[in-house]
Amino acid sequence: MNKISFLTDLEMKDIESKANSKLIELHKNSRILGRHILNIVKKETTLLQSPFPDEEFCAFVCQKKGRLFVYINSQIPEEKQNFAAAHELYHIWFDKDFLKNPEMLKSNILNDETDNIRELRANLFAAMLLVPKHVLEQEIMFLEIPKNEVTLEQVVELAHTFEVPYKAMVRRLYEIGYINKTVTEQLYSDMTNVSFIRKKLQLDNGEAIKPVIHFEGLAKNAIDLYLAGFITPKRLRNLLSLLKKGPKDFGIELPDELPSEDEIDKILEEDDG
Repeated sequence: MNKISFLTDLEMKDIESKANSKLIELHKNSRILGRHILNIVKKETTLLQSPFPDEEFCAFVCQKKGRLFVYINSQIPEEKQNFAAAHELYHIWFDKDFLKNPEMLKSNILNDETDNIRELRANLFAAMLLVPKHVLEQEIMFLEIPKNEVTLEQVVELAHTFEVPYKAMVRRLYEIGYINKTVTEQLYSDMTNVSFIRKKLQLDNGEAIKPVIHFEGLAKNAIDLYLAGFITPKRLRNLLSLLKKGPKDFGIELPDELPSEDEIDKILEEDDG
């Protein structure tokens, strides 16, 4: 059974209160956040996104010289990125001591395969932030799903609508009392069929189609510095290359550059060789 059950009712109510308060504060209490969660992260921290080949590694939050940074592995499915982002927001907003000795957020932790109570709280908060009870109940009424009779296909559809992992949606249905323990365990055991159901329903396969590379503010700052004459065209190219882009991608035509003296010497040495 889901390890979130190790949290007490009092803890769950407290975390739900925190999630609802944040949604109200952000003016997002009556909508599905989905991918917009990354914009919230950007507002709170400096967001870094790039693909990392090990898909077990999901995210990381740290504090350096008073600044907060959140890294999201853009190689993992977008729904998992959303959940990881919301998870890290819990630590940023409500678990600041965690930032002193942060740990990498791995896939097993997002799946509640941990006894770390802080991580379980962060997972619960992420689920409640991304899938608020009242919004989920409205969607259930719209789909006319009878209590304890939700099908695998309907859970997949709900997860797709809220842009969260399948397992997170099963958990939310259980937490709001819409499915019992038996149905929950059955839906967990059916996880191997989720990919097939996605294809059958003509939904995306849940994978990151084109992994994002995003270093917040890098393009803007580099271009502004270049236009102000503070960095060379070569430096601009180098900075934008971190985003796998070039000046022309931003409509900037660079002047032809003469090689430096060092570059000329190197060319001559190669010719002599």
